[in-house]
Amino acid sequence: MKSPLRKRLPRELKGEIGKYLVVLILMIATIGFVSGFLVADGSMIKAYNEGFEKYKIEDGNFRVKKKITKAQQENIEKNGVTLYENFYLEEALDNGSTMRIFKNREEINLVCLMEGKLPEKAGEMAIDRMYADNNKISVGDTLKSGSQKWKVTGFVALSDYSCLFQNNNDSMFDAIKFDVAMVTQEGFDSLHKTVHYSYTWNYVDTPADEVEQKAKSDDFMKALLTQVVCDDIELEDYMPRYANLAINFATDDMGSDKAMGGVLLDILIVIIAFIF
Repeated sequence: MKSPLRKRLPRELKGEIGKYLVVLILMIATIGFVSGFLVADGSMIKAYNEGFEKYKIEDGNFRVKKKITKAQQENIEKNGVTLYENFYLEEALDNGSTMRIFKNREEINLVCLMEGKLPEKAGEMAIDRMYADNNKISVGDTLKSGSQKWKVTGFVALSDYSCLFQNNNDSMFDAIKFDVAMVTQEGFDSLHKTVHYSYTWNYVDTPADEVEQKAKSDDFMKALLTQVVCDDIELEDYMPRYANLAINFATDDMGSDKAMGGVLLDILIVIIAFIF
């Protein structure tokens, strides 16, 4: 027995061709958009994770009141870490922004040059690309802080500041009124400001995952606190990598966006099915 639908379905499609074309186009566009978003998001997460090794991103950092001695550093490094100086200054610019200034780096938390070149002499500075875009700053422009001036030689991305958090307890990063910048050793020494003695560390034995990273961080913090008491070091801040928003906020945000994209696709398909 032949099904009566064999004539009815073609007639239905022909009579309602406009409706079905709209539904088809909507479905193709929705699946294409969300699929493209998920592929791009996954690629960015993969590239960002590979950057941890490529740019030698720290396993953590701590800040002390005054510079530690060579002997104190050697004692701290006996706890399975390698320490690096990552001192910085903070300068209030005439445009109302706060600039956190570092010296050029060669060992850890390496810099990605996006445009122009790195500073080569005092009076030159490379600034974060996102801050430059938000404040309409171009390579060759001059930044001022009172009588101090810097020529912008390039735009960079600091591997330990993928998002510009001035403080780790801030609810959101600020790429308009806060920036990080690189200067030469000569330029850094010429600034008569209070130096923030920040030290970064990497574990000698790299943790296999975040669970091991947290365990190592807890052990190192206990050892560091013991060292602080013994050597009269005034510890001002302690920040393991897994808790550092400036490093992790971007990947955490991309991860949540991926989950949201999947949910959005499911909802849209249900809506399209209902319309159909």
